[in-house]
Amino acid sequence: MTARWPLTEAQAGIWYAQQRDPGSPVLVTGQALQIEGPLDPAAMARAVMAIGREAESLSMRVADGPAEPEHWIDPDGSPALVIRDRTSADSATVVDEIQAEAQMPMDLACGPVAAFTLWRLGPTHHILTERIHHIAADGQAMVQVTRRLAALYDAEVTEGEPGEALAPYARILEEEARFAASPARARQRDYWLGTLADLPPVESMSAGPAGGDGRWFHRAEAPLPDDLRAGLLRLAEQADADWTDVLTALTGAYVARHLPSAPLAEAPEVVLGIPLQNRMGRVARVPSTRVNVLPLHLSVDEAAPLADWVGGVAQKLSAMRRNAGYRGEALQRELGRIGAGRRLWGPLVNILPFDACPGFHGCRTRLKILGAGSVDDITFCYRGDPGAGLVMQVDTNTGLYSAEATATHAHRLGHFLKSAMGAERLAEVSTLTQAEFQAHVHGRNATAHPVPETTLTALIEAGMRANPEAAALIFGDVTLSHARLDAETLALARRLAALGIGPGDTVAVALPRSVDLIVALVGILRAGAAYVPLDPEDRSARRDGILSRSNPVAVLAEPGFAAGGLPVIRARAEGVEADRAAVSPDDPAYVLFTSGSTGTPKGVVVEHRAIVNRLLWMREAYGIGAGDRILQKTPAIFDVSVWEFFLPILSGATLVVAPPGAHRDPGALAGLIRRHAITAMHFVPSMLDVFLSAPVSDGLSVRHVFASGEALPTRLAQQFHARIEGRLHNLYGPTEAAVDVTAHEAVAGTGGASVPIGRPVWNTRCYLLDTAGRPVPDGVPGRLYLAGRQLARGYLGQPELTAERFVPDPFHPGERMYDTGDLAISDGAGGLTFVGRGDDQIKVRGARVEPAEIERALEETGLVGRSAVIVRKDQQGGAQLVAYVVPRGDADPVAIRAALAERVPQAMVPAHVVTLAQLPLSPTGKLDRKALPAPAAANDASGRKPASEMERLLARLYAEILALDSPAPVETDFFLAGGDSLRAVRLTLRLEEELGVDPGLGTILETPVLADLAKALCARSTPDHGLDPVIRLSPDRDVAAPLLAVHPAGGLAWCYRTLARALPDRPVIGLQSPLLDPQAPDPDSLSALARAYVDRVEDIAPQGFSLLGWSLGGIIAHAMTAEAERRGLRVERLVLLDAYPSDCWRDEPEPDAGQALRALLAIAGYDPEAHVELDTPDAIMGFLRREGQALGHLPEAVQHGIVRSVRATNDLVRHHREDHVRAPTVHVAALCDQVGSSRHAGLWVPYTQLLARIAVDCRHADLVSPRITPEIVRAISAPWSSLVPRDAGVAALGAGPCRS
Repeated sequence: MTARWPLTEAQAGIWYAQQRDPGSPVLVTGQALQIEGPLDPAAMARAVMAIGREAESLSMRVADGPAEPEHWIDPDGSPALVIRDRTSADSATVVDEIQAEAQMPMDLACGPVAAFTLWRLGPTHHILTERIHHIAADGQAMVQVTRRLAALYDAEVTEGEPGEALAPYARILEEEARFAASPARARQRDYWLGTLADLPPVESMSAGPAGGDGRWFHRAEAPLPDDLRAGLLRLAEQADADWTDVLTALTGAYVARHLPSAPLAEAPEVVLGIPLQNRMGRVARVPSTRVNVLPLHLSVDEAAPLADWVGGVAQKLSAMRRNAGYRGEALQRELGRIGAGRRLWGPLVNILPFDACPGFHGCRTRLKILGAGSVDDITFCYRGDPGAGLVMQVDTNTGLYSAEATATHAHRLGHFLKSAMGAERLAEVSTLTQAEFQAHVHGRNATAHPVPETTLTALIEAGMRANPEAAALIFGDVTLSHARLDAETLALARRLAALGIGPGDTVAVALPRSVDLIVALVGILRAGAAYVPLDPEDRSARRDGILSRSNPVAVLAEPGFAAGGLPVIRARAEGVEADRAAVSPDDPAYVLFTSGSTGTPKGVVVEHRAIVNRLLWMREAYGIGAGDRILQKTPAIFDVSVWEFFLPILSGATLVVAPPGAHRDPGALAGLIRRHAITAMHFVPSMLDVFLSAPVSDGLSVRHVFASGEALPTRLAQQFHARIEGRLHNLYGPTEAAVDVTAHEAVAGTGGASVPIGRPVWNTRCYLLDTAGRPVPDGVPGRLYLAGRQLARGYLGQPELTAERFVPDPFHPGERMYDTGDLAISDGAGGLTFVGRGDDQIKVRGARVEPAEIERALEETGLVGRSAVIVRKDQQGGAQLVAYVVPRGDADPVAIRAALAERVPQAMVPAHVVTLAQLPLSPTGKLDRKALPAPAAANDASGRKPASEMERLLARLYAEILALDSPAPVETDFFLAGGDSLRAVRLTLRLEEELGVDPGLGTILETPVLADLAKALCARSTPDHGLDPVIRLSPDRDVAAPLLAVHPAGGLAWCYRTLARALPDRPVIGLQSPLLDPQAPDPDSLSALARAYVDRVEDIAPQGFSLLGWSLGGIIAHAMTAEAERRGLRVERLVLLDAYPSDCWRDEPEPDAGQALRALLAIAGYDPEAHVELDTPDAIMGFLRREGQALGHLPEAVQHGIVRSVRATNDLVRHHREDHVRAPTVHVAALCDQVGSSRHAGLWVPYTQLLARIAVDCRHADLVSPRITPEIVRAISAPWSSLVPRDAGVAALGAGPCRS
């Protein structure tokens, strides 16, 4: 019986690779010998029979055994020569046949694993093809077999001796067993595990899938010229290294420049695969597979003397060879480096210095390699030696590289090697060939276009006067002609000039979108000054800092704006006028502030010359003219607004200005597009995603839609073309380069993950450079630098930062280029695609955010010791800010987030604040960002998995809407896991899509825990809109008596949701007005209303409860306490949130419908007094919808119910008389609204037996905000003795000045 053996370690890796794709021929090595001369085919056939007997591995068979794969030598399995007569065939046909044979798979179980074919092309012209599966022979074994075949053939035709026979295969098995039992194996294992302890992730040079199936390879080859070979020997002598090591080192340096990490690394790291022949001693003459691929980890020091660096690589290679017995396959298993993204090595560098082309007696031969085994990625192979000649071969996996890319690498690598021969350091060696350099730097940047030396002001004035009677501006019901806009803006410009304002000055603008805003911006430009936009809704310290740093001479705003002592000017008013100064193209047009990496916002100064180039390019590129209507919806603090404001005016088009907040409301935007027949508009991709998801977007027609601010996913482009008729354009550019500098049309069918950002606009240059400032090859990420006419002047008052980011252009002496910090790749035609950032800057919904600025603000709260802010993508590809903090004391995420909101605008407040005991650090002491947990995991991703179909649906939808990494456990609270009212609305919409019925927003508000919500949805037959008289704001808990929270005037108790989350040990139940139901009768008195409420809760909490009421709800809560005490029910505590007895309200006027509905603003957490312009139901509801508030989606009947509740309850209060109560009462006053008024906590003294006072430095509307919630929790839960000093009936706590 034929002996069978387990596979050797080398064979096992090949076996498993073949089993993954049994039909693949890529593991078959092959070569073709061109033989010219009098070849004897019969003698060749006898020689093949003889080599089959000597080289036993050629008769090998492999199959699965009882326990593991086995191999054996088939005594009848040696190959025989196949002779094919092709004397009448043309050479192309023969080449195709040979290539087809080379790509035939082999059956390892049945054989053969080796094949020899003699192709007869003529009497003296033959081709001998040899094919051996890699499991039976590696590359050197193929050379051994070919040499021995030549010796056996020569002996046949000369009748001489063939020389020493090949060694028996048994030696391989003996050596395998000997090494496995020797101390050397353990010693070599220790060497490799120590050497590879800090091995970085292995990268590929491939730019992405290339369309092939990976079953074969592309090849490009070229001889290395004589001067390069001579230089190789010189460098080897200088480095005291073998020439093979020099080639390996330089090829590694070439590879490093083509890796994705190249633009980020000062000293690039690369992990090469090095095939080591592993054929010493007794096995040297045994044909078999012995080659062992092992990883070579190189750090490429381009500044070091080249000979020194190469010498260091040679020492590493020498150490590898001394430890070449331990198998790479074993290391892969032990280090977990198996599978996609977990490779142990990257590109292979294989140097074969032995003579692989033996002669046959009386004939001349030439060798062509057909296959060298599997090509997982890319292999660089050098055959021959510097004396006789060297051939470079580049083999690539067809699934990762195209044939063109393979040929390009061969050509570029040859140039790189030749350049290195004359270099002192690698830093001197260019990556690109000279032709590539010319194309990348100059050819692709040939964007010169004539643009007049003029100003934005002059273009605007010419546009207004070209067609004076045409509509220039539409805002709501107001339309201004060009003539009217001309007159109003000129009047403002002359008023500013009378104040001495002109070129070189800055004027701040703090106005919402309106006619006044447009007049203000144009008027400032016509005065010759630069405008500085401020967000009128941002009342954070950040805005104050911007106002201070921009040093404006005045502020255009509404009266009452806190301008820090600067003059506040109305945009449309009368005043003294004077002539204006002339404006130059070199004067600043505007200053926009962006987030700063030092923690301080930086002001970008853009001159007229720059923005003129941008606007005139856009006008011509997209044919913008008198027939267009352009929607202005971007906030003025963002640079996209610049073209929205001014392009319509200078082009004769109509500017349609969206109402404040409409940019966040898909319904409002769709209405504007249809109503005004909008032809051009802009979206940040994340908002475009939301807009396209809304049913109202379907069927719209917009001639041009522009996207910028974030990468534009191709899936979004496809969705756009499926829903909207029009063209979609992807633009790119930083504020520092006048809005946009590249453009690309996103046509239907665009491939890839994201739409390219395209090619440069007029008079603009784009460079992709590595860390040494060298242009990078196509497909390799490079840092994007911009140059040309559109560059900003720099950063206002920050010359050092300006010099750091606006650096000399090395390709155009005397000019500057701007370092964007963005990374991009270029395709073969020069089209750019954004791929990420080269620093920590991030973008959220199109806004630039420097994490350092948020981290600094977090630490300034005093609640945080250390922090790290990152951006995480949700499942829809949207970006969310996440802050990881080490809190001080017992500060919790709610308090930290609330404190941060006072220091930065809402766009910079993280969606999640995750508390950690300490921030994870890498071994070098730096923040380990990869170790930061996902928000859901940090809060608690454990718990019971969903069991029922409804639970599984909810788990999936929670994960989708809250951007969780996996389905939510059933214990997940929607709001604690990152939900808010807008996401709750989205959840109701998704549930309606899935279930076919509206579940009602109230169901989610009342039962946010997944398991509870699943039960509620299964039990309900009608939707719950959250309007029931009793709603549960937190789960039932038995730890403490429930807190009953009474609605304010608007009738809804939704405002207590934050408070409920802050009371984990106490059930919180909201009491809502019965008047929300249009069928409910009006109560006779407030006391009657209180009796009805006590009737509701008597069964819910028979053992007692606490009562809380905010504003008018406090009066009701007090009346309920009196009624409960008459019934003998126990009221543990009564908490009055800025509520005052009815005497305070008897003479107040009756609220109208608009004033009544404004109660919703307070319930939603807004100060009604800060939004006096919202004076109608439509305005209020529209504002709430734009702000993403669930209250903005209430049915119209409920809106009427709220108006009714406010009016009726106010009337009841006027006729109410308070009774005396015994329950301990805590009054919480909002100082900022009550200081100076006649209202104070002492007014309750006649009506309560025990009264404690807490005064909080806030406004009335803030009492239900996250920031004040800890004070309210104290009022509810703190021991009474801590609230009231001993022997005192009334205590004052927390009083202090109001920071209004």
